[in-house]
Amino acid sequence: MKIAFLIRSLALAHGVERTLADKVNALSEMGHEVTLITYEQGTHPLVFPLRQGVRHVDLDCCYFHLYRKSLLRRLIEGVFMRRRFQRRLSAAVSQLQLDVLVTTTYSDEFARATMSLHRKVRIVVESHTAYSIEMEHVSAVQRWRSRHALHAYRHCHLFIALTRGDAEFWKKHAARVTVVPNPLPFYCEDISLAHRKPGRILCVGSFQSQKRHDRLVDAFSLIADKYKNWYVDIIGDGVLKDTLQQRIDRLGLTGRVTLLPPTADVRAEYLSCEFLVQCSDYEGFGLVLVEAMACGVPVVSTACPYGPAEIIDDGITGLLTKLDVADLSAKMEWMILHDAERREMGIKAHKAVLRYRKQQIMREWAAAYASVM
Repeated sequence: MKIAFLIRSLALAHGVERTLADKVNALSEMGHEVTLITYEQGTHPLVFPLRQGVRHVDLDCCYFHLYRKSLLRRLIEGVFMRRRFQRRLSAAVSQLQLDVLVTTTYSDEFARATMSLHRKVRIVVESHTAYSIEMEHVSAVQRWRSRHALHAYRHCHLFIALTRGDAEFWKKHAARVTVVPNPLPFYCEDISLAHRKPGRILCVGSFQSQKRHDRLVDAFSLIADKYKNWYVDIIGDGVLKDTLQQRIDRLGLTGRVTLLPPTADVRAEYLSCEFLVQCSDYEGFGLVLVEAMACGVPVVSTACPYGPAEIIDDGITGLLTKLDVADLSAKMEWMILHDAERREMGIKAHKAVLRYRKQQIMREWAAAYASVM
């Protein structure tokens, strides 16, 4: 199967980019002819390595440059940008003689241009976010663009959602919808407690409004004085880093809550914590939860749309909380106080995520892509 994945760029070390790189490499290992097509990569290096044999093509259509201009200029130049994108993508599809083109809802600025090729190549669209929820948190211009994208997605040959909850939304907008979860990039056989750093609470995620790290900081501030030996490390990057650090300092948590940069060895970070916290308003899936559980780490997560409740068996493999500070703080305190139960929860979590192992899940992804041919 000749298959290409279309994405804005592979320049940021975020979850979608890491998952996509893993899938591209896995499909190549399975013997498929795989191409990564970006359109805003420019001179930036690929942040995640691609397997030898995976081709990379950049269309050089840097849409983000338009945001520096006035609304009128943005609208006018956006028309020419979309036409250029469509010409270059069409040429790439023809040159590569593709069977399947895979794109994501993150590329909705070019959704119509991409879907216009539906008679030329089989098109699969993937949702990596809680799209219906995310639309509530964006500007009016972005909502307008998203509504146009929703109409365009009707032309795709298959729509893949990561969760059942997200799939229910997409059934209203696409003719054929299926659910395939993200694959685990790793599974730790050794989850011995020797790796753990006593009192370490971990959070992993980019510093953006959706992730609500402020909720975690506020929740920990309610119990920090009671548990002096416990501390929080938050791994990520993003535009809200300075704002979050100011909040930490203002609450007197400097040295107790630390912001750490992204790491290439996130598995070692999971293995060294007592439990993981995810405090988002919404998630596309929740791969961080699955990764932590694969390392034998119990998790505390907001029961946000759409992934956590499908991943966590509440009270068995982790704890689900309401979208408020008090409940999150109470569940974190339960984890701190119940040492034996917490460790047993981690063992059960480790077994529960076997269903997400890469070998099994990638067969499901490959079968979904092949089903449109």
